[in-house]
Amino acid sequence: MALNPIVLAVPFYFLGMGVEAAIDRKIRAGLYTVDDTLNNLACGLYQQLLTVVAAAALMGPYYWIYQHARITHWFDAHPAISWVAAFVLSDFFYYWFHRWSHESAIGWFSHVVHHQSEEYNLSVALRQDAWQPLFSMWFYLPLALLGLSPATFATAYGLVIVYQYWIHTRLIGRMGPLEWVFNTPSHHRVHHGVDPKYLDKNYAGVFIIWDRMFGTFQPEEESPTYGTIEPLSSWNPSWAHLTYGVKLARKAASMPTLWDGLQAVFRAPGWVPSGVTPVDLDALAAERLHTPKYAVTVSPPRRRFVVAAFVLAMVPGTLPLVVPMSAPAQWALSALTVWALTNVGGLTERRGWAVTSERARLAVLGASALGLAAWAHQPAWLIVSAVCWGMSTWLTQVATKD
Repeated sequence: MALNPIVLAVPFYFLGMGVEAAIDRKIRAGLYTVDDTLNNLACGLYQQLLTVVAAAALMGPYYWIYQHARITHWFDAHPAISWVAAFVLSDFFYYWFHRWSHESAIGWFSHVVHHQSEEYNLSVALRQDAWQPLFSMWFYLPLALLGLSPATFATAYGLVIVYQYWIHTRLIGRMGPLEWVFNTPSHHRVHHGVDPKYLDKNYAGVFIIWDRMFGTFQPEEESPTYGTIEPLSSWNPSWAHLTYGVKLARKAASMPTLWDGLQAVFRAPGWVPSGVTPVDLDALAAERLHTPKYAVTVSPPRRRFVVAAFVLAMVPGTLPLVVPMSAPAQWALSALTVWALTNVGGLTERRGWAVTSERARLAVLGASALGLAAWAHQPAWLIVSAVCWGMSTWLTQVATKD
């Protein structure tokens, strides 16, 4: 089994967030908000769930090329240096995927979720787009062609991703000579900025040398404004994953011809055919610098319920990541998790449908647990049913008071 650095690093992710939040509380820098942090974690869980349930499809092309079409056995013949080469090459191809994901509309659809947060802290590193693996894996197929084993690739790629966790912070300033070679918090803050001078810069994963080589480097000057040019303005992780796709589909459908519609999907996000008035992205970016951050006023009782519901949703949501189970069980738990986190977002935004949807989810889950307790003679499932009943009662009280 391939070493998965991303999963192994999870405890350190939360430890780092705890330390950063404690420092933030002491210096009162305002790095964290509850709603933003919960949304970041929910989006990250969406990606991990999709990766688990679609693992075979995601790695299938890589396995096939490695087994049937590789053109060299160089990595097998040089094990001592193959790991270093695998790491550097994985980072190189990450740069090109990352750049494509900003310079193509369909690529931006696969990556935009990571940029939607208007904060910049370590929880943003965990905010990943669930659709991204469906698009990014194709960029690494040359490594299979070169004979890099799937296990070695998975580990090298995982290390490239894990490295990028610590650079999502405002607490670390410039790092001197290291900034000539490595991606640092200063460089990556630029990448998340919506300031016109910062847009589409610093795509590096680990080595900033790729940006310096290919003309996409920009040093940090003034402090960036974070987020996307058109703010998400939502705390719902499901809508975060759908909103740009809906926008892109509408744009494509509005084009004069089918060919123009296809180009709108695959060309730059701001592209339009001649005769169609383009959107002034620079003007939008300049206006965005003066837009207040999205926020929703939530009563303390509702806030406590939302946090409890989020925590309870994360428990079954993480099981497919760490416990071997059948594909139907993975899909069922993943669907319940998405349902729960969608409701959490709706409850935070005080949407009318959210209370009804959450009651329905708790009823389905509670009844299913009760049935499993009777069918499998496992009394432990009664605990799940009792928790669902308690949460439903609590939700009724919160909704009544609001």
